[in-house]
This record gives sequence, C-alpha cells and structure tokens, in this order.
Amino acid sequence: MLTARVRVTATDEGRQTLIDTLSAEAASVPTTFEGCELFVVSVDTHDPNTVMIAEEWATKDDFDTYVASDHFKKTMAIAGPCLAAPPDSAYYQGDRVGP
Repeated sequence: MLTARVRVTATDEGRQTLIDTLSAEAASVPTTFEGCELFVVSVDTHDPNTVMIAEEWATKDDFDTYVASDHFKKTMAIAGPCLAAPPDSAYYQGDRVGP
C-alpha cells in the first residue's frame, strides 16, 4: 500500500478554486482510478489557506498511473496557479495491519 500526505498552501485569491478543484478530485478519483482506496481533502482549522490531502493506494503502480494521467495533469493545470508555494509531500510504503 502507498500512502500520500500532501500539504498545500493556497493564495488568498486561489483558495476557493483550489478547494473546489481538490474536492472534485476527492469525489472522482476513487471511482475513476483502480487502486485508490482513499482520497480526502481537508482545510486546516487554524489556517484556511492550508489544505491537506490524504491518499491511500493499493500499489505504487496504481498511484503512478494516476499521477501520469491526463486527468491529473488537467487538475494540476487548474490547481497549480492557486498555490502560494510548492506542495509539501510525503509518501509511505507499508502494509495495512488493521481493519
């Protein structure tokens, strides 16, 4: 299993577009891409311009397929200009040990 944790900071002007774009992504990716088991977007309660993305993928190959897709490229074309800084990302490979 691959887990991705991504923290992004939006510009004031791009905040709502970023949240809307990532929310649409959270709704569509799990049903569109094989192996996506979780895609959650949340806004930091202390800083409304900080948005967190948590993803779980069955395999790294499933994740790589998503990142290489036209779907991802189109999403980044919209979300990218809304960012105040590069994303802070971390990826973890592991096994599920619980339900």
